[in-house]
Amino acid sequence: MIKLYDAFCNFCATVVAPLANLAARIYLGWSIFFVSGLAKLDDFEETVELFDDDFAVPFLPAEPAAYLATAGELVLPILLIAGLFTRIGALGLLVMTAVIQIFVLQDPQHYLWMLVLGLLVGYGGGKLSLDNIVLGRAK
Repeated sequence: MIKLYDAFCNFCATVVAPLANLAARIYLGWSIFFVSGLAKLDDFEETVELFDDDFAVPFLPAEPAAYLATAGELVLPILLIAGLFTRIGALGLLVMTAVIQIFVLQDPQHYLWMLVLGLLVGYGGGKLSLDNIVLGRAK
């Protein structure tokens, strides 16, 4: 019985965990953040107006906030999806999500995103990442 459990644990560590890590990076990076960044970029004047009216961040004027949010939603997800400097991309998106949750739009779904991003900050991109391939850092 112990050998069977050890084999299961090994399978989870070598197959399930890397695939789950990759799926989390792709889902959050593409579906949540990158698509949002493309929408902001599509009509940037409206994006600035939204940041001026609805998405007002207390410590930034609307236009710089709109530029930062759009750039963050376009660049950081690429790092996340590729698994290149995964922890930096995940940390940036984690901070962005926390700012949105605290100052802009309270949504319980943000907590799930922050949880997964926090795990990616802690564990990195895993075996199926450029961090592992290029830098040899699958930790």
